[in-house]
Amino acid sequence: MSRYWSNTLKNIKPYTPGEQPKDRKYIKLNTNENPYPPSPRVIEAIKNAADETLRLYPDPMGEELRETIAGYYRLQGNNVFIGNGSDELLAFTFPAFFEPAGKPILFADVTYSFYPVYAAFFNTNYRLIPVDEEFNIPEEGYYQDNGGIIIVNPNAPSGKGVSGKTIEAILGRNETSVVILDEA
Repeated sequence: MSRYWSNTLKNIKPYTPGEQPKDRKYIKLNTNENPYPPSPRVIEAIKNAADETLRLYPDPMGEELRETIAGYYRLQGNNVFIGNGSDELLAFTFPAFFEPAGKPILFADVTYSFYPVYAAFFNTNYRLIPVDEEFNIPEEGYYQDNGGIIIVNPNAPSGKGVSGKTIEAILGRNETSVVILDEA
């Protein structure tokens, strides 16, 4: 089957997920696992929702969910984009906002390892912004010509957060760029 793969796919260095320990005594904070079990009310809501409609194909547009989220945040439903987890949603951002082989997008050199994989897959140039010795992301690194910016907050794997003031400064200096704030 590999003979049919594109050169792009053949040359991509695959994403390697972190270890998935078999011993479930650990709480994996990097995968947003909750250290507590679901509340009894959540379990009851799931049981109540598991009626005869569970066998039906879900609404591919997720209209009810989008409208519910929109109502909660006082938005229009068409301003809410849903998907099967943050990896899928982030993957959609590359072809949606970044030009193939265009100006480089900027992201930290020590961060979520999926970004270089996405960039290669979508033929997107990128430039790494070096973190300092304490893993802080210097805002000045984002003050350069770019095709977009991705900021992971708090950054992975360091857990260092970027202040609202710093984010506002980066936004102010990049008014014509798409800035993605990944706070998964």
